[in-house]
Amino acid sequence: MHIRILGASACVGYPGQTTCFQVGQDTLVDCGTGCGSLSTEDMLAIRRVLLTHSHIDHCALLPLLAHVHASYRGSGLEVYGQEETLNILHQHVFNGEIWPDYTCTPSQECPWLRMMPVQVGDTIPLVDGLATALPAQHRVPAIGWLIEGPWRALAFSGDSGPCPAFWHWVGGVPSLTDVICEVTYSNDRQHEACEQSQMAPATLAPLLANMPANVHLWISHADPCCRDALLQELQGGVPAGLRVYPLKEGTLIEL
Repeated sequence: MHIRILGASACVGYPGQTTCFQVGQDTLVDCGTGCGSLSTEDMLAIRRVLLTHSHIDHCALLPLLAHVHASYRGSGLEVYGQEETLNILHQHVFNGEIWPDYTCTPSQECPWLRMMPVQVGDTIPLVDGLATALPAQHRVPAIGWLIEGPWRALAFSGDSGPCPAFWHWVGGVPSLTDVICEVTYSNDRQHEACEQSQMAPATLAPLLANMPANVHLWISHADPCCRDALLQELQGGVPAGLRVYPLKEGTLIEL
């Protein structure tokens, strides 16, 4: 199984695109503007979307992806997320005013969007593995995801402030090789990170103490004005053995 990074930025502006990861051929984790780099054929191959939360940078292209399936008579999409997240999308996006309500079109029995509520700990079978909803702490209801492939596992924090439960969970995954963690601000803007339930290097570092050695720590969602500074701060502040990398569009992670 491979995970291809389509978007990993906190905002748009070439070359950055917002959060979207392709798992194998048929699954997306979040559906930010990075989804737009897929061909029509690749979009029609998507069967499920695993959402972390309802903020627009993580779901902006979900309405357009649903529209592709409707226009080309594709298979439609299963959309997994917390019930609160799915309700927000239904109320504010798929409401017949902002966008067609694809949760009941063309019929209630067989809609283009099938909303699938999950709770922390729920699992979703994938073609070559398993996805598990993980705890997160954000300004709106949010979760992370654990993706387990045939040999390795990757954890994604989603947008989250300090969440010890997430790090305790992933630290106990024997096959864990990769963690994608959002770190939005450098330490001089830590107050903004706290206000927005997001991360700065100083808030992340204490949570890494129990990470297995040699885990790849991928940093996503960095504010463009803070990216260089926060990466430098992280390089000097993580436990020995952890390798820190900026997550970029086009990165391929094999599980």
